[in-house]
Amino acid sequence: MKIPIRYISLILLLICVPVSAWAIAYRPTNDAVRFVAEEIKERTSKLENYDEINSQYRKMKTIADVIQDANEEACARIPEFHTADQWLESASDAALSFGLIVQAVTTSGERDEGEYKVLPVDFNVSGSFSSVYKLLQHLEKMARLSRVETLTLRRLDDERVEARFVIHLVFGKGGEK
Repeated sequence: MKIPIRYISLILLLICVPVSAWAIAYRPTNDAVRFVAEEIKERTSKLENYDEINSQYRKMKTIADVIQDANEEACARIPEFHTADQWLESASDAALSFGLIVQAVTTSGERDEGEYKVLPVDFNVSGSFSSVYKLLQHLEKMARLSRVETLTLRRLDDERVEARFVIHLVFGKGGEK
């Protein structure tokens, strides 16, 4: 039995058309659908963290607002001029009220530190440790922004210490008053 070539060609054509349709159209479409499905999963997983990211953003915004308020409050505590006389008087009165002996209070020249100036004040007192600690707390609570640059304590006996503070009074570029 001899099969004509025309029948074999027809059978091959009937086989090749669906296979080529699968290779040309169906398989790339499936790849594209799979790619889009993966992208949707990825973007959906990012959206799952959206609430957490929003809450973190709100917390960060709140913290930034608190920092801004603290910065404004600190800037309000910086006078335009050093007005050291008032601060020195207040600090000396506080030291005396805590039972400390003020041995020396001196200032050295003011200097620039960024957009502000500082006036170093050397404050030497002696008395009980608790009184020195109370004085330090009092200086921190004063309305004026200052920085304790150095603090040296030396024991004189079992009950008394000698303390030396170098405190920087911060003020604006206004110069001396």
